[in-house]
Formats: sequence, C-alpha cells, structure tokens
Amino acid sequence: MRVRGLILALAVSQAALAEEEWPIARRGDLGARWWVSSGETKRSHNAQGFDPALGNPTSVLLYENLDANVLELFGRQSFRNNLFLKGTLGVGQINRGSFDDEDFSAGQVKFSDTTSSVTQGRIGYGTIDLGYQWVLREGAITLGVFGGYTQWTEDMDAYGATDHLGFIGGDISRDTRVISNKVVWKGLRVGFAGEFVLGRRARLSVDLAALPYAEVRNEDSHHLRSDLGPMPNIVLEGEGWGVQWDAELRYELFRRTELGIGVRYWYMEITDGERQLPNFQGFPAAPLVELYSRRAGVTLSLRRTW
Repeated sequence: MRVRGLILALAVSQAALAEEEWPIARRGDLGARWWVSSGETKRSHNAQGFDPALGNPTSVLLYENLDANVLELFGRQSFRNNLFLKGTLGVGQINRGSFDDEDFSAGQVKFSDTTSSVTQGRIGYGTIDLGYQWVLREGAITLGVFGGYTQWTEDMDAYGATDHLGFIGGDISRDTRVISNKVVWKGLRVGFAGEFVLGRRARLSVDLAALPYAEVRNEDSHHLRSDLGPMPNIVLEGEGWGVQWDAELRYELFRRTELGIGVRYWYMEITDGERQLPNFQGFPAAPLVELYSRRAGVTLSLRRTW
C-alpha cells in the first residue's frame, strides 16, 4: 500500500509539474546562436555621363558565395505593461567566396572580366527592438509588434585574378591581395514577432522585420591601383530598404532550457546612390545602378528562459 501510495503521489506531482510548464508565458530569455550562411553583395554604376563610349552599367562588381559562420548572443525581456525589449549581437568570419569584376562599353560590350578569390573576411551585426505584445490563451500564443534599429557590416579581402579577356595583361598571382571591400548597412526596423506553442515542449517563433529606410556606405580599396590614391579609394553611398526574417522551432530539453533550429534571410538594397572618388576633390559622382546585399542560412540556438 505504501508503494502504491508513493507511485500515486509521484504521478500527481508529475502531472502538476506538466500543468505548470505548458503552456506558460515566458517573461524573458537569454542565449547564444550559431548562424551558418551564404551571402553576396553586388553593385554597379553608370559613367556614361562622363564618357558616352562607356556602357550602362559601366562596371559590375559581384562578391558571391560568401560562406560565413557567426556566433550570436541574444536576449529578450517582457515587462508588466506588455512592453518588451529584445536584441542581438553577432560576430563571425567569412570563410570563402569569389569576386567578379566586369566592365562594359556602349551597347554592353564587355571589354574586361576578372575573377578573384575571397579567402578571408569578417561579419558583424546588431539589432535592438522595443515592442508591445499580446499574450493569449495563457501563453500558448504571443503576438507582438515592434520598432527598432539594425546595423550589419561585412569586410573582406580578395586575392589574385583570372584575366578572362586579357584586358589587364594576364593573370595575377593568388597570393597577391587585389581589393578589400567593406559594406556597412544601417536601418530602421518595424515588424511582427510571434510565438506559438505546438505541443508539450515545442514552440515556433517568428520575427519578421521590414526596413522602410536603410542607408549604406561601401568602401573599395584597390591595392594595385596607385592612380586612385590612398585607400579606401572608391566610396559608394546610398539609401534604400530591406527585410530581416527569422523563424525558429524550439524544444525544451530541460526545465527552462531550450534548443532551437531555424532559418534566417536578410536582404537590403538601395533605391538611390552614387559612386565617389574621395581622393579627387571636385570630380563628379557617378549614379549607382544597383547595390544590394543578401545573406541566408540556418541557425542553431541554446537559451535559458524565465
């Protein structure tokens, strides 16, 4: 009888614990996330206003297949008045990629085409948002809207060059650094954040942010072009828009400890911008045809909730 009573007591306590755990609203969380992704940045400008013999676009530069790993810290805190504050901070490295540089004359006749290897680079970003949320069905559904700020930086070096059309006089050795590029995006975020209980221990969270306003500064340092002066010797600036989307499926491994796997997509582009030669004062700026950055990948996270 004593054994049966003990078993019954344990069963009741386990049921009570389960009722306490799910569903229940989280007041906050803190954790780390690993983001494995691939990205690209493309830009072009129109110099026909200076020389009608040139094409439009005149020069197209594409950094692509930029594989990167990032370690990110993140956190979120909800308050009694239904406000919440959340943010992320990530730092990592770009492992590999390629750089293509094409130049065109009028009629889009290509007269130069080179390919270089991106062998190293750095990536960093941060976001901070303040929002208002509605907790429904005792925490089974949480819906929120927010506004905030983001900054995203990628910095990389390209080595060597394969001269496809012979314009630069032959290939350049792969141990020669030919160009460094740094692109910095800054933007305002508005969006939707939702969390949905899917079962006893599973949750789905989504974070969908639009960037109605973004600005960018892109710096090119051509290491073999002494005629362009000190580096950075080409600067692009512009304004535009973007999106930052995240979705994550989480599972509670232990009480208040969750493991998550997700997907992430970021995209920013200009609607207006110009290319400048900072070492030549008075030289007119050329309008940009396009400038965008894109990055997408999968995430793995571990968090502690309270």
